[in-house]
Amino acid sequence: MANDTRARILETTGLLLRQRGYHGTSLNDILSASAAPRGSLYFHFPGGKDQL
Repeated sequence: MANDTRARILETTGLLLRQRGYHGTSLNDILSASAAPRGSLYFHFPGGKDQL
């Protein structure tokens, strides 16, 4: 399940970055679009947006 969440976050991030660019994509955008809990994002990517 954790790997599914991580994959979903990465997939969503890639999609949003292609559509909106780095500066046009926020962590809230990624979380909303991926339906992932905020804690999961920081668990898998402690560096936040820069690590994605």
